[in-house]
Amino acid sequence: MTARDPGDPRLAALEAGAALEDPTALEAGAALADAPIATLEAAAARVMRPDAHAYYATGARDERTLRENEHAWDAWWLRPRRLTGALDVSLEVPLLGRVVRHPIVVGPSAMHALAHPDAELGIARAVAALGGTMVLSMSSTTAVEEVGAVPDLDLWFQVYPLADESHTRSTVDRALAAGVRALVLTVDVPSEADTSARPPGGFDTRGIRFPHHSGDGHIRRGLDWAWAERLNASCGVPVVLKGILHPDDARRAADAGFAAIVVSNHGGRTLDGAIPSAVALPDCVAAADGRVEVYVDGGIRRGGHALMALALGARAVLVARPVLWGLALGGAAGARTVLARLVRELREDAEHAGVADLRSVDGDIVVPARWPTRATDRAPR
Repeated sequence: MTARDPGDPRLAALEAGAALEDPTALEAGAALADAPIATLEAAAARVMRPDAHAYYATGARDERTLRENEHAWDAWWLRPRRLTGALDVSLEVPLLGRVVRHPIVVGPSAMHALAHPDAELGIARAVAALGGTMVLSMSSTTAVEEVGAVPDLDLWFQVYPLADESHTRSTVDRALAAGVRALVLTVDVPSEADTSARPPGGFDTRGIRFPHHSGDGHIRRGLDWAWAERLNASCGVPVVLKGILHPDDARRAADAGFAAIVVSNHGGRTLDGAIPSAVALPDCVAAADGRVEVYVDGGIRRGGHALMALALGARAVLVARPVLWGLALGGAAGARTVLARLVRELREDAEHAGVADLRSVDGDIVVPARWPTRATDRAPR
């Protein structure tokens, strides 16, 4: 195992806010592969336009949910098993009928061109190189046809229900024609009236291309189960509901025949004060009762967080912001290095915990903390 070298000049430069001039050097793993995610974000903030960084980094209103998404993972402890003979941990898991090489999915996030010219294609190539899954945002700056052409990529497509039903349907049809394997319907649709999850003063989208909508498309209001069930019945691929927090909704998703749910609060960007995903996960898993695959996102910043999520019953985790910081700092190579770090940490932590196969993680290796963790007294990791 390679120890973090505090004297590494690239890491020191990163912590000082310098951009790395040679992204290919990141493959050696010294800077992006070792720096805490909070350090990566601070460095990314220095190389991005202020409004672009703020768009990615901000949450709704007082940002309570945004903060607590990360801190909530500190409410769990790993309780490792010993003498299990765990070696060469298998990270493979089945997702919607296909075995993927690891369970860290890159979740949907908008406008990657704001971070780096490599944009969504950079993320896609990073994900494909590691044998993973990517959910392309409907608000991407690269067309689904271009991303779908990346070799060896397991591609899913996020759907926002637009007020223009025909436009939503035509976009879904485009995604299906491009070969996406699943649709991810975001059900915690942000309110058009609440712009508090955007930087004050807005952000400049001049020169940004939105290939799937005009950039100011109106979101369908009053989304209901009937609409979601029509999509599920008509598209011919698995449909995942993203934004589930209540166990009754998890149960209903299973009853209605959806393929999976993502326990998610939209990264703290919609309802401030919404329950953190790490807190909502166990009840949603229990309600799903194995009838629907359960994934989770929100605040996952270490491989150990992913291991906790799997022990709590999730099949996979979704991450977005950490990989975006890697993209901003090093393009496709930077995104790959950050994603590879999370996968490496998951493998290392699983071995330390005595877990040999991520398809069968015992729930008793994670326990709730029984005393305050004082998470808010520490800098985020």
